[in-house]
Formats: sequence, C-alpha cells, structure tokens
Amino acid sequence: MSSAYPPEAMKKRFWELFDQKEEVDKDLAPLRKKRDDMRDALRGPVAEHKAAQQAVLKVERVRTVKIDMEMAVLARALGNNPGARNG
Repeated sequence: MSSAYPPEAMKKRFWELFDQKEEVDKDLAPLRKKRDDMRDALRGPVAEHKAAQQAVLKVERVRTVKIDMEMAVLARALGNNPGARNG
C-alpha cells in the first residue's frame, strides 16, 4: 500500500511549516516582551493590593460579623421595622 503523500513531500512540507512558525514567533517576540514587561511591572502593585485587601478582611471579619449578626436578629425580632434612628 502506498501513501498518497510521499515521505519526501511530507518532510519538505514539515520544514516549510517550521519556517512559517519561526517567522510568526519572530514577529510576536516584541509583543510578547511588552506583555511580559507589563505583567512584571504589575506584580508588585498587585501583591500590595492583595495584602491590603487581606488586612481589611482580617479586621472586618472580626469586628463586623458579630455586629451584623446581632443587628439581623434584632431586625427580625422587630419585624424589620427598627424605627427611626435616635441621635
């Protein structure tokens, strides 16, 4: 049984495609560098933001969760009508 595509033709096409891929990679190199440089520049601020967010959550969870739970219990007990705020 013979192949519809001779091995030499397939090898030639393989290397043509390889060359095409190298051209694409060459064209993409400056864009990839720009993308990577931007990502690297953002790492510091993103890490700082995450740390600040964690600090807020740490305090918030401890100090407001109990208050929110008690307020919800009182609101339900008052039929969701806590009345006007007095001073």
